[in-house]
Amino acid sequence: MTAAVLQLIEAGQIDFELQEVARLSGVHRTTIHRRWPDRASLIAEALSEHTSHIDVQFTGDWRADIRHVAFALRDFLSNPAEVAMNTLLASTDNAEFREMMTGHWGTVMAVFQTPILQAQARGEIDARHDAEMLVSMMIAPIVSNIIFIKQTPDDRFMERLVAQLINACS
Repeated sequence: MTAAVLQLIEAGQIDFELQEVARLSGVHRTTIHRRWPDRASLIAEALSEHTSHIDVQFTGDWRADIRHVAFALRDFLSNPAEVAMNTLLASTDNAEFREMMTGHWGTVMAVFQTPILQAQARGEIDARHDAEMLVSMMIAPIVSNIIFIKQTPDDRFMERLVAQLINACS
């Protein structure tokens, strides 16, 4: 059923009814209501399942980990479903959808801050650097290229981005 939700969002339909999810999933609406009390909880689970595909394993080498995060984000953010979600997010007036996406990505963003926070704890990066802002500085050019320029950043772009973030922390 979460696949149906993502399919609807990818098609630009964020104001769908649970009946539409049931139809796409081939189940009765009561089946959905048994597991998800409302549309928001169904969307939240679909988003969680969707972002669980981001592969972020940390090695303890913050520079290598930042590079890994950047490339993993580039690959994830260029996924058609994610492109559709971010395009909708950039253009929708649907406050509920914006709030859900922002809340969901807040949790995901915290994971991406891990290598920076760990390096700060080990004294490898100055503690005055704002880990959340550094991750935002990594994501913004990737999303901007994909959503507004309609081009996935190539490896050279990504290496330059990673180098600038590392230089900013050194």
